[in-house]
Amino acid sequence: MTEPTSIDRAVIAARLQGYLGQPAAAVDILSEALAENPGEIHLLRYRGHRRITLRDFDGAIDDLREAAAQIPDVPDELELYQNRVAPDAVNLVLGRSLALPHFPRVEDVEDAAAADYMTSLHAAIWYHLGVAEYVSGDLAAAAGTFARSFDASLHYEGKVASLDWQYMALRRLGRDGEAAALLDTFASVQHEWDAAGEGYDQRMRLYAGTLEADALRSEITGSAILTATLGYGLGNWYLYSGDVEAADAVFQDVLATGADAAFAYIAVESEIAGRGDLGIPA
Repeated sequence: MTEPTSIDRAVIAARLQGYLGQPAAAVDILSEALAENPGEIHLLRYRGHRRITLRDFDGAIDDLREAAAQIPDVPDELELYQNRVAPDAVNLVLGRSLALPHFPRVEDVEDAAAADYMTSLHAAIWYHLGVAEYVSGDLAAAAGTFARSFDASLHYEGKVASLDWQYMALRRLGRDGEAAALLDTFASVQHEWDAAGEGYDQRMRLYAGTLEADALRSEITGSAILTATLGYGLGNWYLYSGDVEAADAVFQDVLATGADAAFAYIAVESEIAGRGDLGIPA
């Protein structure tokens, strides 16, 4: 059991609010904690994430760039999955110790224990910064940031998600040769496959030509989050292929999910709004 710090308490409370669909409350908690702990990297990382949810892209970019600037001086740490965070929120309310440390150093966690964690601090900062830059329409910045996210990722989900967003950014920028090179990188990490990479894995296989568009579209059922994730990648693929009508139809399907906290859903909103380098051709 682990005794929580004030940073633990703020992050756990904010994450719980996020899971409950209250991103503004999460940002308020983290902002209050940042007033007492200016520049604290964990607080910036999570506030940046929730500012994306609130469509405060400039604020998210500011937070995450400030956090990223600290990465060289902060040892990498692992982050817990949602299903391990919620029980610890209950532990805090009941005055108990935490079941697991929430920010263990990567070097201190044995491989067997790593299954309790989903990503690392460094990778999460770069990844969320890349998303914020992407949905704001700055695809050149996003492409570079997702390359850093891939390099920092320790798990398959982070690697394949970073490759996916970087690929999309490069294709939209017309940098097709660089995008094609990422397909070789994807092939080199597929042996690490993990179910947590679902959605991004299928999108990358679509780009690589090992999964047909119709087959992918048939998988767009069930989970709203997965539907949005698959749908945005498929819609982008239609755009690359010049089928604007099909792209728009899939994007509308994504919006119909109502999964408005999903990054793919937010990206579709940015496409429709024509932010920066994004936009659906007339």
